[in-house]
Amino acid sequence: MNMQSGNRTRGPKWSYDETLATFGLYMMLNQRQRNDKNNPHIAQLAVGLNRTASSVYMKLMNLRAHDPNEHARGVSGLAHSGKLEIQIWKEYQEQSDKLLILALNVYVSFIEKVPLPTQDARNRRTMHSSPTPQKSLVEETTSLLIDAPRPPIVAGQQQTTAPLGSEHETTALSRVNQSYFRNALIANYHDTCCLTGINIDPLLIASHIKPWKVSTGFEKTNAANGLLLNAFHDKAFDRGYMTIDDDYRVHISARVPHNDINDYWMYQFEGRYITLPSSNPPSHEFIEYHQKHVFLTA
Repeated sequence: MNMQSGNRTRGPKWSYDETLATFGLYMMLNQRQRNDKNNPHIAQLAVGLNRTASSVYMKLMNLRAHDPNEHARGVSGLAHSGKLEIQIWKEYQEQSDKLLILALNVYVSFIEKVPLPTQDARNRRTMHSSPTPQKSLVEETTSLLIDAPRPPIVAGQQQTTAPLGSEHETTALSRVNQSYFRNALIANYHDTCCLTGINIDPLLIASHIKPWKVSTGFEKTNAANGLLLNAFHDKAFDRGYMTIDDDYRVHISARVPHNDINDYWMYQFEGRYITLPSSNPPSHEFIEYHQKHVFLTA
């Protein structure tokens, strides 16, 4: 039953699972998609939750208000965001991958039997321009988790998630984490390489300062653990042929031999400052890790 508050009608109170499912969708959408009130995935989840698309959109904005990467940029959502959003972000910072895979599975449980709005129309438009329509990250992730092995259904017990650690879930987690991290860096660095100024989006890579494989779940998606670099210098940074110091100046490893080509592509940047992001600059903690454990010394 709806409750009246002045002239505004409020829907039923949001549950933890409903908010968690919306968090799962939030992590899969980029900023443009989150801000699109007509996004079909927002409409699909609204049907699954038996709510309006507007209410799901408002919940996404409430989650945005407490997103650590967005908050560092000074971006806020709706002022009246509630305790569940705060709780879920806190749990994500503490549990990271475990909380995220639960959120994605709960999301799938709500939308699995709900057709994606305008899917047929979108496919017809795409088929005229491309023989192989490209799925969105949300569609790819949903398909992976629907196909993941599920535990047998036991009468009287709520099934909330598939067994953790399956290959499907590992792939889904990696894709969602990397997409969320890249979206945060694209926003921070205004879609521009912080070293060269290249702004060709397909050539830009979200580089981890403390490598992905040794980062905690939350460190993997913390924008302060990233640089937006072009593909060549991303590889050089990742392999330790270059680093940055606490003043954000570039240093090239002595293991790079001097010649005309290397001097042009590498050594011309020695001592230069990277262009800092508009907010959430690289953390000195992560820079120190890269200097000590990744950078190739002589």
